[in-house]
Amino acid sequence: MLMAVLLGALFAARESGVMELDDGYYRAADGDSLRRDQTSVRLHGIDAPELAQRCRDEHGEDYACGRDAQRILEGLIDGVDISCTMLDQDRYGRSVALCKAGELDINGEMVRLGWATAYRRHSSTYIGLETEARQAKRGIWRGGFQSPEQWRERHPRNY
Repeated sequence: MLMAVLLGALFAARESGVMELDDGYYRAADGDSLRRDQTSVRLHGIDAPELAQRCRDEHGEDYACGRDAQRILEGLIDGVDISCTMLDQDRYGRSVALCKAGELDINGEMVRLGWATAYRRHSSTYIGLETEARQAKRGIWRGGFQSPEQWRERHPRNY
């Protein structure tokens, strides 16, 4: 009986979006995903260029925007204790989470810096930050790029 109650409480916590992942140090797997040991975390509400994705800068030159997005995320989290709140699980088994470094919303900061877009299919939370980054021509907004979602559709084996 106690086990059923505990499992019910765990399920309710997960469904309400209050399930905390282990705090600690994470690495940037790409521009919108973190890894720690065997734990993979997808940052909720954002979509960054894929690692193999290329964009064009303000001069029309190709650059590795996917790798740049990963480096920017790594710079935000390097040596910082990260806390993540699991909101969902994606089809690949990754936790989908809101992650913070202290009070900094890492998800939102990637969008504000222009290295990720607001993932409207899953959330409207970061649309204002995307507009700000686009108007300021920060990150990928300084030139041309294909949305990460469209890029994945056209390059199904490259991510």
